Amino acid sequence: MKKNILFLALAIVALCSQGRAQLSYSETNHLFYHTLRTPQSTLDNVALFPTNNTFYIMFPGVDMQFSGPLKFNDIVYYDKSSNRTLINLDTIFRSMNESNDFHVGADINLFGFGFKAGNNFITFNTRLVNNVNMCLPTETINTILHGNMDENNAVIPEIEMLNGDILNVTSYLETGIGYARYIPSIDLTVGARVKLLYGVANVQTDNTKIVFNSNTDSLSANLYYEIQSSTFAPYDTNQKKFIFNVGDILSNANTGLSFDLGAKYDFGPFTFSFAINDLTAGIHWKHNVTTWKPQAGQGVITFNGLDVSTMLNNGVFSTDSLSNYLNDQFESMKPTQENEGDYWFSIPTKLNIGASYSFAKILRLGLLLHGQFDRGLLCKSSNKLDLSIANTFRFNTTLSLGANLYNWAEIIVGSSVVHDGSGWDFFNPGIGIVLTPATVFQLYFMADYVSSFYLIESKAFNLKFGINLLFGKGGRSKVYGI
Repeated sequence: MKKNILFLALAIVALCSQGRAQLSYSETNHLFYHTLRTPQSTLDNVALFPTNNTFYIMFPGVDMQFSGPLKFNDIVYYDKSSNRTLINLDTIFRSMNESNDFHVGADINLFGFGFKAGNNFITFNTRLVNNVNMCLPTETINTILHGNMDENNAVIPEIEMLNGDILNVTSYLETGIGYARYIPSIDLTVGARVKLLYGVANVQTDNTKIVFNSNTDSLSANLYYEIQSSTFAPYDTNQKKFIFNVGDILSNANTGLSFDLGAKYDFGPFTFSFAINDLTAGIHWKHNVTTWKPQAGQGVITFNGLDVSTMLNNGVFSTDSLSNYLNDQFESMKPTQENEGDYWFSIPTKLNIGASYSFAKILRLGLLLHGQFDRGLLCKSSNKLDLSIANTFRFNTTLSLGANLYNWAEIIVGSSVVHDGSGWDFFNPGIGIVLTPATVFQLYFMADYVSSFYLIESKAFNLKFGINLLFGKGGRSKVYGI
């Protein structure tokens, strides 16, 4: 019986991985926050501006994030006895018991610029944000590991494997214009930024539920799911392909507004700062909205065992027979496609509270408290926008030390303590290098939130790199960068 439920569990996970757990986004790179030379800190706090320049241009740069519950050597291992590299399923599933959130992100900073006029700062940026989030609930992993038997080896008659939402794929274009003003009398800078959000694609699941019913004779699973999407390239079930239309991109109605607020206060060698970013309800998805659900009266899978003899043809295993068998087993999972009106999906709101101290004229010690609110689907109708939906609040603390070397090189090292909403991770080192060899031309590279220096032991990392051009003399810091 345990083998039967393992087969059914693996099959459903393979076919229904589009199905809610508590989705969350991985951390973005924060080592740039306390640098006073790079424009990238302006993206984290609109009140920050490069101290040495009056005008900058940000060329395309990349910010990549990855996080998951597995290390590389949780997935594969080397067997000395057979001289082979193998995949260990048991290790994979047991390693996923603690945290089962997977995230892959790729933010592309397409273009940006900023300039200073007297005590006023104007900034502009546009970037493409891409996130893939998936969470496999602990109940699913436990079912795969232990089957339908409890610790007393008794059959569990009903097991709820999934209940919620385990997948979200989001891509959107963000364009922001910011303004900040420095008040010399009190050494305070305050600013705000408005951002237009332009949704490219969103796929997310809602109201998904899988329940196992088991006894000594047979197994069955009741399955219900809703996969909702909005994209400029919808899937045509008749032609069985995605239809790409450039006109749909230009007329895309998936939009939203977002706001950033920031402040910076200088007190001798100390600098204190505060920012709240992406104050928004999210993006209103209403273009090519489609929902896939099980067909009416379907959604039940029954497994009474596998007749191996039907898989054989003159003693040879037949892949066609296996394919036909699987098609019959999962016939009830075939979806029906419905066109629906609209829905709102949130963008995480971020909070940054920073403090730094400059000493020895070349060093800067920084502390950053970062918080993030993740919500997800807010409503399925623009008339019922629900901002009271419970948040998952995640936060981390980053301690960094930056050294300015002869005004053309800056090195930043740091480490973060991270709480992802379910557990703590106390060691996440990072390192960054900013090179400005020709005064105008600037290269930057950072690796942050690396959970282990030994890469095959790492469960998370964040890379950022790109190019800036810097012009003008902005007045160097009195205590940092002389």
